[in-house]
Amino acid sequence: MRLTKPIVIKLAETKVDWDGVKQMLNELAVSESGASRFVGMSDNGETLIELAGRMCYRSFEIGLNPNVTKIRTDSKEYFANILQKGDGSVAEHGSVSFAFLNVSRVMTHELARHRVGVAISQESLRYVRLRELSFWIPDELNEEQKGAMARAFEEAEKAYHKLEQSVPWDKLKMDKKKRITSAIRRVIPDGIATHVIWTANHRTLRWVIEMRTDPAAEVEIRTVFDQVAQICKRDYPLMYQDFVRTQLPDGTGSWKPMLRSKI
Repeated sequence: MRLTKPIVIKLAETKVDWDGVKQMLNELAVSESGASRFVGMSDNGETLIELAGRMCYRSFEIGLNPNVTKIRTDSKEYFANILQKGDGSVAEHGSVSFAFLNVSRVMTHELARHRVGVAISQESLRYVRLRELSFWIPDELNEEQKGAMARAFEEAEKAYHKLEQSVPWDKLKMDKKKRITSAIRRVIPDGIATHVIWTANHRTLRWVIEMRTDPAAEVEIRTVFDQVAQICKRDYPLMYQDFVRTQLPDGTGSWKPMLRSKI
């Protein structure tokens, strides 16, 4: 038995193909000076979101659309306008992938409710036979309750390994191993630590961060998305410029957008 704590690691993000961007701007007859403003911008999803937004109005520069007589040339102001207006669809073009390590199946049951604009790949206990049970004890429990939880996990681990030891694994083919592994996992509590890779677009990320860091949210998922929010605020300062963190008594943070409730 091992005590753990949820960890969030950023694994991947949308990347811009600059050759493709240059080709697109050229085909759209954007001038060299108009295209030059995109040079030096980040190569992540924020740039793709801005390009997508400007495509809607052909607002890469003055003159491409006769109806457009002024444009926002500062990206921070451009994103602030998107957030204030609630133009959420363009935010779906950029995505981020995270590893959520040592999270419980209690947490992943909650996570599965957010299915629009996300991809989830979770460790399968149909295939993975555990050497030990790992879990996290929430700090909101008192010492007596923490002790009781630890003892409950000890008993579950003993029951799991007793079942495991009754199986002649070396004599089984993989399909049979899978079936038995799936059967004996039923004695494992939902609080068991597991691992998930979770991908979401920025529109979904903004919504889930706001919902799952709310003070009323379950403490573990709030712990996870507090970490997610800090990564997004650091790496995508334009897209999350309006998010403000409020420290909660348990050490986690609640994040709220100031420009608009949601996009």
